[in-house]
Order: sequence, then structure tokens, then C-alpha cells
Amino acid sequence: MLKFNNVTKRFPDGTEAIRNISLQVPRGQFCVVLGPSGAGKSTLLRMLNGLSSPTEGEVMLDDEQITGKSVSRLRRKVATVHQQFNLTPRMSVALNVLSGALPQVSHWRAGIGLFPAALREKACRLLDEVGLTPEHLPRRVSELSGGQQQRVGIARAFMMDPAVLLADEPVASLDPRISRGILQLLHRQSRNHGTTVLCSLHQPELAREFGDRIVAVSQGRLVFDGTPAQLTDSVCEDLYHGTLNRHHEEPKAAVPVSVPSLEMAIA
Repeated sequence: MLKFNNVTKRFPDGTEAIRNISLQVPRGQFCVVLGPSGAGKSTLLRMLNGLSSPTEGEVMLDDEQITGKSVSRLRRKVATVHQQFNLTPRMSVALNVLSGALPQVSHWRAGIGLFPAALREKACRLLDEVGLTPEHLPRRVSELSGGQQQRVGIARAFMMDPAVLLADEPVASLDPRISRGILQLLHRQSRNHGTTVLCSLHQPELAREFGDRIVAVSQGRLVFDGTPAQLTDSVCEDLYHGTLNRHHEEPKAAVPVSVPSLEMAIA
């Protein structure tokens, strides 16, 4: 379970990116963090992988506080899918996916691309699950479309079997049709692997379609916490006009739906 307990993030100039947020996300839930640009969504996510620390309050993962001492160990439980993919363009698809397992491989092995057979097989299986074929393995990432690159990013994120996946505006640079396909894939993969997802978006229609639960932030404050059905058009209008200031009742944890994962035979 993820917990934000009375968390505030204040920058040196006095700006409060996050203001006294308390939030609990149960295991296996696909929780969408909705809000306009600059609302504090990315800052909230960055506190879970140790890239930002709260000024006040505490952030917990599986009942352990994320601190300077624990972050390197807890970070292995957390993977991230980035808005701009964050891949190495000149490297092959295979090596980009395998880079997700770097914490499990010695530096000298990784430096020469000598990954154990079990990890190479896992990378192939994950690429198959995200809809890429063996023909993609040797291709440079720079040769792929934006949607294909994000599929590579999702496969890489699952190499370490993360307990938590942070998806920070994962479809912001993609067109609407491809965006829906990527979120369908992300939702399916999280179900297949039993992963808790915290996904920041700014599109209400996508939040309603894919979220088990939606929380909304505005000017660093938590202003909505409810089900997709509760996120009405009037609530969205208030959110994006900055006039939404009421919390909605927190829903019960969504029950994960079991979807059979794809398997790929490795010769």
C-alpha cells in the first residue's frame, strides 16, 4: 500500500507544490492523478521514487517510510513510465528493455551487454506482451514510432517486477488514438502483474475510462477523490477553473480483474 500522510512540498522560494495531502492507494489499484499542468501531479509521483522529498509529512511504501536511508532499497520496488519515453535512442530495443534490470546485473556485464539468459528471455516475453515482435529486438529505438517507443518503455518498467508503477503523463506526447491504446496496454499489464499504478493525466475522459479511482489535485491540494462515475462534467469544469475545493468520499479498493498474460516461446 502507498500512503501519503499530511505531505507538503515547499521549495526554497516559498512555493508550495503540494499542500497537506493525505492519500492511501491499496495494492493492485489503478489510481489516476488528474489535474491541470502545474497542479503538483509530477511532484507527488516523484516523492515515491525518491526524486523529491516532502518538506513536511511522510511517504510510505508497504508500511516503510521513504527516506534518504531507505530510498535506494525501496526504489527497486518502483518503476516509472515517462512522458518523453526516457529511452536511449541509439541502443537497440532489446538493450533498452534489458536496462530495466540493471540493478540485478553487475556493471561490467551490463557494460558489454552480457545479460543472463533468464533476463533475455524475460525481455522477449515482455516485448511480446506489449505487442512488439522479435523483428523489433535489434532495431534502434530511434527508428520506432512514438507509440512503439512507449511500448518499449512499458516493457522495460516491468523487468524488475515492480510493486508500484508510476506513469507520469505517459500519453501526453501521443495522439488520441494511440494514447487510448497505450493506456489499455498499461492497464492490462498492471492487472497481469498485480502492480499498483499511480498514473498522472490531464484528460478527464481517459481518467474515467481507465482509472479504478481518480484523485484530482489543484494548486497542490487534493480536491477530489472518487470513482470514475463521480467525476462528472461539472466536477471537471470546476477542477480546470480552479474552483473545486471539496473532497469526495474515498471509494473502496478496486478488485483486480485477472487477465491471462501472453507467453512467448524462446528457442
